[in-house]
Amino acid sequence: MTFAAPAWIREFGKPGAATFALMFAIDSLARASLTTVIPLVALRTLGNARDVSLLYTVTGWTAVAVSFVIPWIVRRYRPRRLYSLGAAILVVAPLLLATQTLWGLAAAMALRAFAAACLLNGLNLYTMAYIKKQDFVRSEPLRAFFAAACWAFGPSLGIILYDRVGPWATYLLSSSSAVLLLVYFRRMRAEHGPALPMNARISTNPIANIRRYVSQPRLRLAWVLSFGREVWWSTFYVYGPVYLVAVGRSDTAVALVMTACTAMLFASPLMGWVGRQLGARRHLIAAFLAGATATLGVAVFFDFPWWATLCLGASALAAVALDSVVSVPFLRAVKARERPEMTMVFSMYRDLAGLLPPMLFSLLLTFFDLHSVFISVGIFMIYCAWLARWVPRGM
Repeated sequence: MTFAAPAWIREFGKPGAATFALMFAIDSLARASLTTVIPLVALRTLGNARDVSLLYTVTGWTAVAVSFVIPWIVRRYRPRRLYSLGAAILVVAPLLLATQTLWGLAAAMALRAFAAACLLNGLNLYTMAYIKKQDFVRSEPLRAFFAAACWAFGPSLGIILYDRVGPWATYLLSSSSAVLLLVYFRRMRAEHGPALPMNARISTNPIANIRRYVSQPRLRLAWVLSFGREVWWSTFYVYGPVYLVAVGRSDTAVALVMTACTAMLFASPLMGWVGRQLGARRHLIAAFLAGATATLGVAVFFDFPWWATLCLGASALAAVALDSVVSVPFLRAVKARERPEMTMVFSMYRDLAGLLPPMLFSLLLTFFDLHSVFISVGIFMIYCAWLARWVPRGM
């Protein structure tokens, strides 16, 4: 007698929205569990915050430079091997951290950033290959929802294991998650997909790829909007705790606030529904304006911690609303024959959002206080809301 699995379980055994969301969640756990640990390891290894910032800058730019080979990997070996490579690197990176050496730390940081680029590029390529354009507004919120628990509790879990069990426990959690991701992905047997042609001309010139990307207005718009969303998240993870500590909050309170704000990702399905009702254009405009207002509110109520914390939470909810649909303009605008090259350029928004704002904020904080960080981010989000007016109405 054979047992027929329920339909919803079978959805996780074939390429599709549910499978890609689960893959993103496992990938998120592998990375999130080390998010708070790596800065501590870096500080203990280098001894001061300046050198830690320098290390992050060097490894970040190194990963950006290496990511230019991704289109060649996709064309030469197909997305399946690109994604497998990213997962395999995530298995190895925690083992390098376990060496407790500077070279191991630097290599792990650079490799993690490159692995994230491989996985993001690969997943976006599979999403465009297997999911219809009109369904992107449904699949993107599902991806964020599945990853919500990983990003809400993964960083805290990683640091708790590190402090109370031992570094090996955190490294094992991260590596094991990456192994699970690799096994699950290989078991799924996804190929390049019917909408991802593999016989197009290969472009290995990164400058030419960037020029081609920039020459297309809709792709430029999609990049800036995604960059604006990611700038908020990178600022939140760095300067949110800095603000809370500056106003006298305890480490426990900081952890609770950060977890609560990140847990807003559980609202992704609701935000996706709102996006389908409003359309991507109006949804993006409203979300950017709401995020800008709440982020500016942190600066306005800077000396009133309770109100500022509420503003921080409101801006996190707006960022989740952006997460639900902000990738849709790119996914629907990119041409099938250019997907590997254009996806590589598009995915750079995440790395640059983690590198460029800290450089600007370092300059601002030389002359102004912490208010300036939240004011500058709020103003940039207003600019993004203005740009979102050019998102096509039919999306």
